Amino acid sequence: MIEAKARAGAADPGGPARAANQRFMREFYGLFLSVRDLPCPSVAAVHGAAIGAGLCVALACDLRVAARDAKLGLNFARLGIHPGMGATWTLPRLVGPARAAELLFTGRTLEGAEAERIGLVNRAVAADEVRGAALDLAREIAAAAPRAVRAAKRSLAGSAAASLAGQLEVEAAAQALDYETHDLREGLDAARERRRPRFQDG
Repeated sequence: MIEAKARAGAADPGGPARAANQRFMREFYGLFLSVRDLPCPSVAAVHGAAIGAGLCVALACDLRVAARDAKLGLNFARLGIHPGMGATWTLPRLVGPARAAELLFTGRTLEGAEAERIGLVNRAVAADEVRGAALDLAREIAAAAPRAVRAAKRSLAGSAAASLAGQLEVEAAAQALDYETHDLREGLDAARERRRPRFQDG
């Protein structure tokens, strides 16, 4: 698909072909990165190889579990193309600007164990445990208050462009809403009674 677009652009560098390529790629990004718009947290389970666009989809998820021997890489530069699908936005936020620069400039592939060490994935486990570990993490999230989790996801999404003062306002507004819910009362009662909470506010 990218090769076909490259050939089309070569016949008419710049102009309409370039604009068409840009529109095509932007629509392509949106199709796969719509996972970011889910109201609930998403967990990526990475087996085998997640290279280029495949890794970008995993990076668009909220959390990632990978096999220790999984292969992860953003090899765009090695193919002669600028990174896409939000790679230059998500990667530095996960691993920091210096590590992001190294991975994007070199296109180097790393294994799941190193990805965990640098913060690219949340957990690296044995290959036959990836699915189970991802499901366990999802169940742990599902056991928390759904309204609070969804609001926390929205707050995290907006925090990158917010000041501390602005983010404190977001948190205070969200907590003020929670004071009116059954779930806060239930969560506090469950903590006092040393039992599992039974949340209701979906």
